[in-house]
Amino acid sequence: MPLVVGAGVYAAAGAGASVTGTRGATNATRAVHATSAAQATGTTGATNWISWTGGKLVYGHDAQGNRVPDYSFAGYEGGGVPLPVAAVRQRVGAPSGGDDTARIQAAINAVAKLPVGANGLRGAVLLAPGGYRIDSALHIDASGVVLRGSGNGSGGTRLVAHGATARTLITVGGSSRYTAVGAATKVTDSYVPVGATSLDVASTSGLKIGSEVVVQRPTTQAWIDALGMRTLWSPNWSLYSERRITAISGHRLSLDAPLTTALEAKYTQATVYRYTFPRIDHVGIEDLSADGRAMAADPNYAKDFYGASLSSFGAVQDAWVQDVTGEHFGQDGVAGLGSQSRRISVLHTATLDMLVNDATSARSDGYTLEGQQNLIQDCLVTASKIHAFTTEAHQSGPNVYSRCTARLTQTAYDSGGHQRWGSGTLYDQVTVAGTLLMVNNGSRGTGHGWSDANSTAWNCVTTLGYEVQAPPTADNWAFGCTGPLLSGSNGQVVSGGRAVLPASLYDEQLRERGLRTIG
Repeated sequence: MPLVVGAGVYAAAGAGASVTGTRGATNATRAVHATSAAQATGTTGATNWISWTGGKLVYGHDAQGNRVPDYSFAGYEGGGVPLPVAAVRQRVGAPSGGDDTARIQAAINAVAKLPVGANGLRGAVLLAPGGYRIDSALHIDASGVVLRGSGNGSGGTRLVAHGATARTLITVGGSSRYTAVGAATKVTDSYVPVGATSLDVASTSGLKIGSEVVVQRPTTQAWIDALGMRTLWSPNWSLYSERRITAISGHRLSLDAPLTTALEAKYTQATVYRYTFPRIDHVGIEDLSADGRAMAADPNYAKDFYGASLSSFGAVQDAWVQDVTGEHFGQDGVAGLGSQSRRISVLHTATLDMLVNDATSARSDGYTLEGQQNLIQDCLVTASKIHAFTTEAHQSGPNVYSRCTARLTQTAYDSGGHQRWGSGTLYDQVTVAGTLLMVNNGSRGTGHGWSDANSTAWNCVTTLGYEVQAPPTADNWAFGCTGPLLSGSNGQVVSGGRAVLPASLYDEQLRERGLRTIG
């Protein structure tokens, strides 16, 4: 028997099974009580967003052509590409018992001076088993350098922060900026929908197949007004979607990955241009653990805990963190993926017993996704009072959380976009001992407003419920999620309380591209 979900139906998995949903006509404010998990709100006609037919995904779309994006382009080298194995070029002997920062940094610097091989790698620094005391911080500023321990469990390698100063223990990459190469060309379509991989431009002069381009979508006051964000946002930012041209036909460009925010001529004039954006690449942190407990003795920790992190990635692409465990840090799990990061995979990691700020209402981020085409998969976080799996502002996606778990230790978690249009995020098989919220956060914090847009929750499990709101000009979707459906939900909610097939949207989208899940 099919399960009726509002105006839509999810039929039992098999040939012809369909996944449909409804869209609300208004934007409800946050609700504090729950309705049945098998109920969806909304007043307009249903769209058959995804069908699972003959063992394959079949996508529907609304009247404007918007569809659930293909999120599988998130991850190292654009998803589905095995991580490389760097040859060991430097070894650091057993921990000294004193400050080991300089020894490890010297080994990193030595590898950074080696030539880059055909695989993009210079080599790995291998740390011996034991606990290395880190009094300051380590830095990776060159491409092709891998910092590798001898395991992240008992008997492995452990980096131990020393000193009462909140800081990032390992920083990877610096900062950068977009520089146009040649003239920008205007997007001439009146509307380019969410999920699109092609668009029309005024001129293709200077462009060719293989060109790396930016699709820039400036924010305008007209669009801000349409979102109801006039009192919260200013039109001083753009969304930058970095893509590669895969085909040119007349004035039409085909791109290698979908767009996650619609390009609407009535609100903004989007452009396409070749660009430079210097980043380091093919860097990794793997097979180690770290402890940040000493940082909590910082006399200003109540406000500095946001800076107490294991690692951060700035202007970095095609990089990874793998088999890493962090304990007693204040922010960003094992890796803070910053707004300038791209195509980074964080695989098989754990962030345990986070030391958060209990003095105010502010919450740490257990894991944070920024940038674009980034993947966090198979992760665990334990803490109290945190945003377990979240995003930050002005994201153009696609970005993915997959098979991640937030395990309750004291109080409830929340998850979901944090602020200012984090578009194109997939929460895939995420389990949260708390809530998953894809909502308008309004004046919370610094005036966060719409925090998720064109994001999808797929077979997520929540203990306290999930809320899915529909931003004006955009959608949010939830398929097969369990836990109470919170009453503020007016977005696309399908098969609440009952999982859908396939089990993982990210894995299946990879498979249908002829690729496979890594790890």
